[in-house]
This record gives sequence, C-alpha cells and structure tokens, in this order.
Amino acid sequence: MESRLQRLTRSTFVRNLVGLGGATLLNRLLGLLTLGYAARQLGPESYGLIGYGASVAAYASILLSPGLSTWGVREVARDREAAGRLLVIVNGTKLVLALLGMLAVVVFAWGWLPTERERWIVLLSCLVLLTQALSADWVLNGLELARVSAGFGILGTLASTVGLLALVHEPDDAYVVPLLAFGAGLISLLPAYPMLLKRLGLRIVWPTAMQVRQALLASMPLGLTSATVVVLHYANNLIIKGYLGDRELGVYLSAFRLFELAGTVPTILAGAFFPRLARSVAGTPDRAMREARLFARVHMVPAFLIAGMALVEAEGVIALLYGAEYAQAVPLLQVMSVAVLFNYAICGYTNCLISFGRDRVMLIVVVVSAIVSVGGGLWLVPKFGSLGAALVIACVDLAGWLVSLRAYREAVGTLQMATWIRPLAGAVCACGTSLLLQAVDVPFLVRVPLAVLVYAPFVWLEIRSALK
Repeated sequence: MESRLQRLTRSTFVRNLVGLGGATLLNRLLGLLTLGYAARQLGPESYGLIGYGASVAAYASILLSPGLSTWGVREVARDREAAGRLLVIVNGTKLVLALLGMLAVVVFAWGWLPTERERWIVLLSCLVLLTQALSADWVLNGLELARVSAGFGILGTLASTVGLLALVHEPDDAYVVPLLAFGAGLISLLPAYPMLLKRLGLRIVWPTAMQVRQALLASMPLGLTSATVVVLHYANNLIIKGYLGDRELGVYLSAFRLFELAGTVPTILAGAFFPRLARSVAGTPDRAMREARLFARVHMVPAFLIAGMALVEAEGVIALLYGAEYAQAVPLLQVMSVAVLFNYAICGYTNCLISFGRDRVMLIVVVVSAIVSVGGGLWLVPKFGSLGAALVIACVDLAGWLVSLRAYREAVGTLQMATWIRPLAGAVCACGTSLLLQAVDVPFLVRVPLAVLVYAPFVWLEIRSALK
C-alpha cells in the first residue's frame, strides 16, 4: 500500500499548492526587494502620490464587475467543459467595462485634480484596468493550475524589477512606476492564452445573450462583495490624502504595503484550495466540509508568527527596507500586526463560505467591514492622523470575521477556536525569543531566523495533528 507521503506527492492538489506557493513566494520576494528601493528613491511625497494613483485605479476597477472572475473560477471548477464560453463572457464583459472605467478616470483627472503631475500619474496608473480585464489567470485557477499563472506573474515581476532599478532614481521618475506596472501585467497575461488554447485545448465558444445575462446576474452578489472590499481596502488611502497630504500618505503606505504583502499566504491557499472546495461542494458535500475545516485551520499557523514578528520587529523591518525617512511608520506597522492575524482568519473562513455558495452572507460581511473602514477613517484620521488609519485597519478584518462566524458554523459545523491555541503558544515563544535577542543587541538579520526556528516545532505539531 502507498504511504501517506507517497499519496501526498502524487496528489494534483499538493503539487498545485507547492508549485503555486513557490512561485507566489518568489514573486512576493522580488516585490519586497523593490518595495523599499522605490520608496527610498522617490521619497515619501512621490511615493504617496504613486499610492494615490493606485487607489484611484482600484476604485475604477469596481466598474469591471470584479465578482465575475471569482464566479468564473467557481464555475470552471464545477464544469471544465464550459471554460471557453466563460472566458468570452468574463473577459469580454470586463474589457468593455475597463474602457468605460478609463474614460471615467480621464473625466475625473482633468475635472478635479489640480496639477498636471497628479493627472498623468493617476491616468497612467489606470492602464492596469486593461490587464485586469484581459487576464486569464482565473481560468487557470479554476482548472487547478494556479501555479502556472503564478509562474507567469514572476516573468512580469522580473521585468518590472529590472525596469525599476534601471529607470527610477529620483522623485521625478514617479511617472515610470505605473508604466512598469502596466508592462508587468501584459507580460504576465500574454503567455496564458497560447497555453489555454494550444496545450490545454480550450475551445472558444461564443455565448448567447441569455448566457451572458445569466452570468451577470449570478455573479452580482460576488461583484457587489468585491466592489465593497475595494472601497474598504483603499478608503483610508484617500482619506489620508485628503486630510494629511502626499507625504503622510507615503509614510502610511510604507507600513500598509507590508500588511498587503503579509497576505501572500492566504492568496496561495485560496488559489490551491478554492477550486477543489468548489468542486467538492458540488459533488461530495461531506468531503467539502472536512476540507473546509482544514482550509480554515491552516491559515492560522502562519498568521500568529507573521503577526507576532510584525509587532516585535517593526522597527527593524522599517529601518532595513525604507530607512530613517520612514521611521514614523514603525507604530503604524505595530498596530497593523493585529490586522494581519484577523486578515488570515477572515480569509480562511470567508473563502469557505464562497465555495459553499454563501455569496449573500459575504456581501453582509464586507458591507459591515466597509462601514467600519470608511466611518472609522473619517472619524479617527482627523483626530490621530495616519495612526488613526492604522487603528481602522486593525478593526476592519476583526469586524468582518466576527460577522462571518455564524454563517461559517452553519456551513461547516464548528468554529475551530481550539486549533488557535498551539499557534498562539508558538508565537509567544518566538516573540519572546526575538525580544530577548534584541535586549542583547543581536542583529536583526540573525534574530528573526532564530525566532522562526523557535516557532518551527509548533508548526510540525500542528501539521501532524491535522494529518491524523
């Protein structure tokens, strides 16, 4: 009989998880290495302006009916033969909407923004709408080939990194950054089409008007959910820009970008688990419930370590990546460490709900989170500056997770709070080790790996327990 290890290595799911994880981690590592470089070269003010342009682009992406891609992943996972028709429906609709979105940005930029520099940076930032509309990554994800799309993403990130190092050297080079993002998107999406059409034999099928209409109606709850997520995710960027200006926004974003990068692991897990869960829900509901519990559980193992390190090592991280000019970001990152923990929790729980088709519950979750984000930002930023925005970030995912608990328990039968105990104990040990090493002046690049090693036995215990 095959051993458990042999069955795992032969599993398509495990290969997808490992391949996707490796490619995504490499992609994020490259992004992390260039993050500090761009911030240092541009300075807080120009870095903040780039972040403002990205926030406007994110709001414009709401017009792309963002739930279509998530809906498409679920439908491809359930019926692979429909992939060619779904590709036309999803990407055709999003391309038309992307052009409308860019037109809206042009009207906004030339009607409301006061300087030529702001107008052009915002407009160039919105070129990514085209790459978002044409991306076929969601089809590969539905076919459980997310590792392939992540590999294509590495090509784009490499090109962007080389361009950044070669072309960005001073604040006036801010225009180059959104162009590099657009170029990276093109490089990432173009190889997917030959692979889908030639190697995987995907047949393009022109849909009927009825099928397009049904797709738009079916994806509407997810579209509203995704649009609301964009609102809550970027609201405080715009609030800081309006109340405090570009420099304060740049300092805030230096911490917020690290919070976003901390979301790498949920991205990997969703890419690997979500199509499998969606297929299991349709075919074997009992198995889906077991896998949903595992999916939510594995989120919390890295969550406690990353949140703990963000709390106790914020000063070292900011100094290493950004330098003294961004020292004000240290308390912001420490506050956001709480957000990291509950971001992992809400990703683990709510992706399970989506795979079970609980789209309307998800809409309630993100509406509550959006109210906390926008209302909290408008209340706390004028009082406490960017620290108020960090406090809001810490509360948003906690609020959404609390709202999701009842629906999650109804779907999978348990909240699994007991599985948090072992990772919490490991994080306490790791953070304690880091603080002790700080007290005796052990360098940052030495003490962090040592703290991670202290956490490793707790990871092994959790993995062994989960495999039983």
